[in-house]
Amino acid sequence: MPIVDEFLSSISNFLRTKNSLQLQLFLRVEPPLPDQYLQLSQELKSSYRDGNKLELHIGKLVPEADDGDAEVGGAWPGFLAFLKEYLEFWRDVNFSDLLETHTQLSNLANACITALSNATHGIIALPATIQLCSTLARLAMMLDKRPDLTRKMVKIADVDQESRKTLVEGTAESIQRAFTMCLTERTANRNGIGRDGKPEGKKVGIYSFANMVLRLLFQCKKTRLANQMFTNISQNSPPLGLYPASQRVTYLYYLGRYHFANSHFYYAAQSLQSAYDQCHAKCLKQRRSILIFLIASNMILGRFPSRTFLSRPEAADVLDKFIPISNAIRKGNMIAFKQAVGPESGNEEWLFQQGVLLPLRSRCEVLVWRTFARRIFLLTYQFPSDPNSRRAPTLDLEDLVAAAQYCQKLLEGWVKPVDSMTAMQAGRMHTNSLFMKAPDLVPPPEGPKNLGAQDGMIFGNTMPDLMEMEAIVASLVQQDLLHGFISHNQGKFAILGAKQRGGPLNAGFPPVWETLKAKAEREVNSGEIPGWVQTERTGMMGGVVNLTGIARPVGSGE
Repeated sequence: MPIVDEFLSSISNFLRTKNSLQLQLFLRVEPPLPDQYLQLSQELKSSYRDGNKLELHIGKLVPEADDGDAEVGGAWPGFLAFLKEYLEFWRDVNFSDLLETHTQLSNLANACITALSNATHGIIALPATIQLCSTLARLAMMLDKRPDLTRKMVKIADVDQESRKTLVEGTAESIQRAFTMCLTERTANRNGIGRDGKPEGKKVGIYSFANMVLRLLFQCKKTRLANQMFTNISQNSPPLGLYPASQRVTYLYYLGRYHFANSHFYYAAQSLQSAYDQCHAKCLKQRRSILIFLIASNMILGRFPSRTFLSRPEAADVLDKFIPISNAIRKGNMIAFKQAVGPESGNEEWLFQQGVLLPLRSRCEVLVWRTFARRIFLLTYQFPSDPNSRRAPTLDLEDLVAAAQYCQKLLEGWVKPVDSMTAMQAGRMHTNSLFMKAPDLVPPPEGPKNLGAQDGMIFGNTMPDLMEMEAIVASLVQQDLLHGFISHNQGKFAILGAKQRGGPLNAGFPPVWETLKAKAEREVNSGEIPGWVQTERTGMMGGVVNLTGIARPVGSGE
């Protein structure tokens, strides 16, 4: 019996018995494969060069089912078209030409997605569609890392938006069609949850396709295109907890990265924490990837990693990159902070490649200024001798200016002058030095160092003054990181509610984590993080799903 006939007979049997897993096992395209597929390819090349002949042969061995009877299995027009595409793929494929293979595999995946769209029998093709789309996504990711190949490729034109799409973005759009079919399928039970408490129908594949699309969008740095995906999931998806752990962890990881990229750090921390908790302890590579963004999100919110975390194998080389930053924030040491996120630390390039450098540099500097102001307050404030004093504790802004200018000079390379008396005494300190004023810093002989825009206290080599310190303190007050008001006439920052809140430190410098957490929780509608469905939806009928870039013209065959 010819192997083509044997293959088609097996496919027909799987359709008749609705054996979707065996169908998935037979419709493989990714090497390594059994020798039977090589034999299938050779037989197709020798006997079925004519596509019409192949189509007629498929029609004889794979009979079409009654589209109106869901109980009786069988083929349907969309699946027959896909089956022809599949056999032509094996007839023409050349795995050494990766670009041409991607084109053929993309056509095959689109044909399979079209077969999936059949309302009666399409569910049988769901596992095979997931398998083909997963292979297509991996090939696209590999090609994106091979500019020597992709530079020869003409970019795909997007007629709708009059722009051009990369290979990865075009692949993501193709797979997103399957995601939308699964998400918007009408099911007999409310919210797509069956009587067994699990997703039913094509809704089983929602997060399989969503994770593929998200991975591709992050690869091509088009994360803004994921916004509508998360909105549609929030409106139409069953709870995420009903899906396998691997899908939950992957989805929450990309959801956390999406919120991190959009500066919603509390949402990011919650999503990434859940992904980290659910990720298996042996999956060190995945836990490490989650941990990088989880630590960065928490540091921006004022929560820092502990040394005890170093005992975890996935955290050993990660925490060393973040601990200098957290120490600088704790101490309010702006010089140490600039060095920790700069080239001096040796971590700048690593943080940049991970995608966390710029958020850490801009957001954590605010926390350093808060701790900086707190330290100056501790050094300069004199607690009243009368415990019943009603005067508000104050921070003199001129003291803040003096400290900021001192730090600016150190950043520019200013040094302390050499004490000739100490030098003559071989380093020993003379008693009179205790009563002498310490000499001021002097500029280096070659002149102050030229600082970049992000390397100075304010901006480059700009020397801080009173106006800029007022602006920084006012910004901290507006962000609820300081509690009080500025007196412009007196040039001071006054702390409110010191007696009611247990002292000026508790009143004027509220804890960062509690403050930012409370602010974020006030912004969360319905108690759920956007994009993360945690509870079953009620009253979902009538929701709107955005189909931009997915809907096709009538008669296009899609």
